[in-house]
Amino acid sequence: MPIQPALLERLAFYRLNAAPAVILDLAGALAYQALSVAVELGVFPALEARPRTAAELAQVLDLETHGVAALLEALASTGYVAKRDSNYANTALTRKWLLDNEAFDTEALVAFWDEAVRELWAFAPEVLRTGERPYDFYEWVEATPKRYHSYQQTLVMTALNVGPQIARKIALPAGPTRLLDVGGGHGMFSVLLCERYPELHATVLDSPAALGEAAGHVAEHGLADRIRLQPGDLWQAPWDGEFDLILLFNLLHHFDLETNARLLAKAAGALKPGGQVAILDQVAGRIPGAAANAFIRLIALQYYLFADGRVFTRDELNGLLARSGFAGIQFHSLAQAPGTSLITARRAA
Repeated sequence: MPIQPALLERLAFYRLNAAPAVILDLAGALAYQALSVAVELGVFPALEARPRTAAELAQVLDLETHGVAALLEALASTGYVAKRDSNYANTALTRKWLLDNEAFDTEALVAFWDEAVRELWAFAPEVLRTGERPYDFYEWVEATPKRYHSYQQTLVMTALNVGPQIARKIALPAGPTRLLDVGGGHGMFSVLLCERYPELHATVLDSPAALGEAAGHVAEHGLADRIRLQPGDLWQAPWDGEFDLILLFNLLHHFDLETNARLLAKAAGALKPGGQVAILDQVAGRIPGAAANAFIRLIALQYYLFADGRVFTRDELNGLLARSGFAGIQFHSLAQAPGTSLITARRAA
């Protein structure tokens, strides 16, 4: 968990500028590395069975005792484990977020970001100098099945955390029948909306690799007769028919404003009169809380470095939707995803 400086430390770092605050950033990076190693080695499940000493844990996991002791002390300092006498046990934070939490797949999160930081962030200076990337992010993601599954699971985490709230906030008229989920990947948002609206049928449009993940989720929820998986490129594939709702989730940050105007025009043309578009994405500016604001700005940097992406402001998105033929624009905050907004709008008559 984030390192919490004590009162005197906050004073020294933040108010008096008496100590180099960059140390806190370095400490955060080291704390993540300790977490990553603990997840890979299975430390937390082993401690969930019962509290253990460093020597006992080393024996159970077939590790070296001195190193395990150092790792456990590091995890105790950051709040992932608690030490009593010589025994270590998981904290409530660890039990809630890292163990048996279907909405937070820590193993997938760590596996994906370990590779992304190691392999892609190394090119950051070159990207910032030239604006060019010596890789295609999506080809890199799909290069191995394990990496692609980990990547998709990080997206599924978002759906499981905020999806039920989103399904409640998207207010459809009685008896909606057609949903198009553009770039819908894992398919979980279509699953949640179809479960909420019994007459709704969905089409999920994405790459064949993404739809391979979606097929399992659709089958698991018994919705194969109501959710169609359509492989194809979002620009080339036809968006046939008049839809009640089109989802553009985690999509706009991939494109510039001009390209997004084309995307929204295509959505407007595929909606029935009064049909809705729903956008899920990070929104810059007017974000309460320094941590949430910093996170969104760091995500925006990551989008740029990985795939020439960006995060738009509320005013930019308002103007974009209005110019693209949408009215009744609403921004909905999401309590479990600070800085991320659900934006809904109706096709103007």
